[in-house]
Amino acid sequence: MERARELIEPYVGREGVVGIYLLGSMTRPYRDGLSDYDIEVIVENAVYERTPDEERQVFVYKEGTPEGERPIVDYEFYLIPWSDFVGLTDSTLDLFHQPYQHAVVLHDPEGRIGPVIERLAELPEDVRQERMTIHFLEFLYRLGRARKTSNRVETAPTLDLRLLYGDALNALVKLLFLVKGSWAATKHWSEEELRLLGVPDDLLSRAVCLQGVPESEQTRELVEAVRAFLDESGETFHHDMEGIQRWLFFSREGKRAFERWGLR
Repeated sequence: MERARELIEPYVGREGVVGIYLLGSMTRPYRDGLSDYDIEVIVENAVYERTPDEERQVFVYKEGTPEGERPIVDYEFYLIPWSDFVGLTDSTLDLFHQPYQHAVVLHDPEGRIGPVIERLAELPEDVRQERMTIHFLEFLYRLGRARKTSNRVETAPTLDLRLLYGDALNALVKLLFLVKGSWAATKHWSEEELRLLGVPDDLLSRAVCLQGVPESEQTRELVEAVRAFLDESGETFHHDMEGIQRWLFFSREGKRAFERWGLR
């Protein structure tokens, strides 16, 4: 983090700067040569309003990019007004929670951003339970709809099937994160994060079948593996299929949960 602390020096002590932190793959063990420093600077609302657009987000590219190739970002500063930062705690998007589980605070002179980052990173147990139920059902329903679609005509529409299996994979990945007590990571680092959380390699390998149009035997084995994973993780909600389907379709709480967390 030494370089990150050097990079923020121009912002430390600047008027209206509340705090600064680092997010993204640079905070994770799988960072690579394409990883850049994603640095967010929280500022007072009035200061943000006075800041020109070109200073609200600043990109600096790595030197030595060969001619004709796209330059690689070295580091980025992104200014966020205080009210927007605090407002993220109400967001239902994983993007505004999971990265904060690994955020590195670089500057917080008054101790204001630390508590907000803790709130952003926290996954309440009631939210975890709701979302596990929602995403498990979505996973099963998308597979079921894909099966019906494949039987709809002699030549099943490939686009429809890929969309359905893609949704099933998306729901499954979110479920796996939640079982491990985490908000879901961004798609381009999901496999790395799931491995770090200890999701079995065999289950991840089976899930890859949903990237295409799998055979029915592959999806059957995947569902069995997911159920076994839930059992091994101490989860029990999936044992009462009738109950959780009634909750989803007929209770006010279930309908609201789907509106909040269901795949769009």
